[in-house]
Amino acid sequence: MKKVLFATTALVATAGVASAEVALSGSAQMGIEGGNNGATTQFVQDINVTFTMAGTSDNGLTFGAAIDLSEDAGDVDNDDAGVAIFVDGEFGTLTLGDTDGALDWAMQEVDFNGAASINDDHTTHAGFNGNGGLDGIYDGQILRYDYSFGDFAVAISVEQDDNTADTSGFEWLDGTVVIVEGPNNDAVTTDPIWGIGAKYSGSFAGGTFGVGIGYQFSNDIVTNAGSQEASVLGLSANVALDSGLSGAINYTAIETDLSAGDGVHWGIGASYTFDAITVHANYGQYDWEAASTLPDSSGYGLSAAYDFGGGLSAHLGYGWGDVDGEPNESTWSFGLNMTF
Repeated sequence: MKKVLFATTALVATAGVASAEVALSGSAQMGIEGGNNGATTQFVQDINVTFTMAGTSDNGLTFGAAIDLSEDAGDVDNDDAGVAIFVDGEFGTLTLGDTDGALDWAMQEVDFNGAASINDDHTTHAGFNGNGGLDGIYDGQILRYDYSFGDFAVAISVEQDDNTADTSGFEWLDGTVVIVEGPNNDAVTTDPIWGIGAKYSGSFAGGTFGVGIGYQFSNDIVTNAGSQEASVLGLSANVALDSGLSGAINYTAIETDLSAGDGVHWGIGASYTFDAITVHANYGQYDWEAASTLPDSSGYGLSAAYDFGGGLSAHLGYGWGDVDGEPNESTWSFGLNMTF
């Protein structure tokens, strides 16, 4: 899942040969954010610049790369550095870098067609699942192959242990570390994370729909002695009506040999667009088995946006979460987004 308000326009400059080009796009945000539990009400700003390079070979292959440069007032930390490179042809598309694994690629998040918020309040509450699955447990560098025929598409992916010291762990929800990867070396490595996914999209009188299914697994996901398996199975469905109403649901089942144990997540969301206004609401819930070290949690998110046109829009967001044994937490934000 990419938590960025992406630009929809680009400045294109011709490079070296006629079949290659470099496109520059960007976005900027300014506003105010706050919340409870000691959160400080403060100004917030964010800027993103994306360089996209693309070309075509003599035999018709399309190739390219993109790099996302981000700077904001908060923490910026991406092992994969926001870079993705791809090759595309009749055989399908091969992508390496900062890209979704097959599970996330196949599934639709419940904020489908929703109004984004400048601080992602509607998608960072304790009940939201961005369908990332096991993506990013290692260095976030993912190799994915996908192929489409008609309205149907399939994908496979793999993410390797990077063999470097990394004690950051993996946050599954609400800052709770589920899987901690200790200092690695060539003698102590974990198994790759494999993924497979499929999705189908279609239309009917008055709208469109989509369904997706994905699965990820690793036979040994941490460097501790023994084998620690982990797997994630996800399903999603979405619909968009010509009237402006959209909705999505998803379900995820998690199985691990770790202290996190097994659990499930489900979520539902709806959006409505009329004239220049879009409103959105979603709800999600995590339920873990009794032996799990993780608490059950739930939450909801609300957002609204007004499009002024020309790339300028106003955004309002709110998120509320309830984690068993902890105080309820809420966040909010309001501000402007600009796309270039």
